[in-house]
Amino acid sequence: MKRNIFLILGVAVCVVGIIIGAQHILANKNDQPLADNEIEGFITSKYTGEMKEITRSGATYEAILDRETGVYKIVINADERRIEGIEVLEMKEKHINEEKAKEIALKDVDGDVEDVQYAKKKNPPIYKIKMKTKSGVTVVTVDAKSGEILDRSEEKTEEPNEKEKTLISEEEAKEKALVVVPGEIDDVDIIRLNGVPTYEIEIEINDDEDATVLVDGYTGETTITYED
Repeated sequence: MKRNIFLILGVAVCVVGIIIGAQHILANKNDQPLADNEIEGFITSKYTGEMKEITRSGATYEAILDRETGVYKIVINADERRIEGIEVLEMKEKHINEEKAKEIALKDVDGDVEDVQYAKKKNPPIYKIKMKTKSGVTVVTVDAKSGEILDRSEEKTEEPNEKEKTLISEEEAKEKALVVVPGEIDDVDIIRLNGVPTYEIEIEINDDEDATVLVDGYTGETTITYED
């Protein structure tokens, strides 16, 4: 019985000794000054962000930390393992990202996003989102800070210029003219009516009657003028 009591007491003393020893080791570790390679880990264990720079002056370290909300200078006392101060170097304005801006535009306009432009220098900064719709093109302007739709406007689809249009041939124009006025062609000229190249085709119907057929050089549409 006595032997068991002594055994229990011995185990208890050992456990207490281990606990006291561990506490002493931890206390000694926490009493140690922070080393150069511990500074970054010491800061990032307390704050999230990207470490940009760490400088040292004696036992004082200054670290530049880039966070989502801004850029900060953090002063650390290495001997006392504590942060002595935090200074705001730059505050960042929160903006919605491009994907969020497109999502807002798509909820407002039924179409497909063709292009997104971010205008940072505007006040407020904006996203201009160009969207292809059934009726044409719509540009939605979204406030990059608040996500509010500031404007929506329709863009007119430009008509192809004359260089991009195809002029029908003279033979094709003659054929179209003879379909509407059978006869013998006397003369063909190209003139411009309202800026549109037009074939002016004179047709002799019989000895007493002539006609002039105007054929649109692009569409082939005809207009007839009869002459006695």
